[in-house]
Amino acid sequence: MVEEPLVASYAVTESCAGSDVGATRTCCKKKGDKYVINGSKMWITNGSVANWFFVLTRNNNDPKIPISRAFTAFIVDADTPGISIGKKEINMGQRASDTRAITFEDVQIPKSQMIGSPGEGFKIAMKTFDTTRPLVAAIATGLAARCLDEACKYALERKTFGTQIANNQ
Repeated sequence: MVEEPLVASYAVTESCAGSDVGATRTCCKKKGDKYVINGSKMWITNGSVANWFFVLTRNNNDPKIPISRAFTAFIVDADTPGISIGKKEINMGQRASDTRAITFEDVQIPKSQMIGSPGEGFKIAMKTFDTTRPLVAAIATGLAARCLDEACKYALERKTFGTQIANNQ
């Protein structure tokens, strides 16, 4: 994984779940010495260029099982049979981002590609979010600061009725 340039993708978000990871429906079922994954992920960055995906799956639908134990995570090679890559999404921002839907249909994964143990996926996903969410917030803050700078600059340059529009405030 470190000897050649590889791209990973974090396949957690679903159309029915969004940021509510506990509402994830993509499931895994143990079948012999493998796991079979079925479901769809949405808004997956690097969807068509990834060599492999981190995939969060629900392994238990029993409402008595706490969400923190109902999910299992896998590393899934992007060329595994049963994976379909959707069309590129038209993003409002970050248009250079390769954002796609990913569908898993009877995707068979060996147990060796499981991250942690069955039922530990939610904890693993949350730890990842704990690391990445502050970065996303910092990026958004930087973009907002740049927008404010550009708006102020424009307000000092643009004139209407003989004065800068900044003077109307």
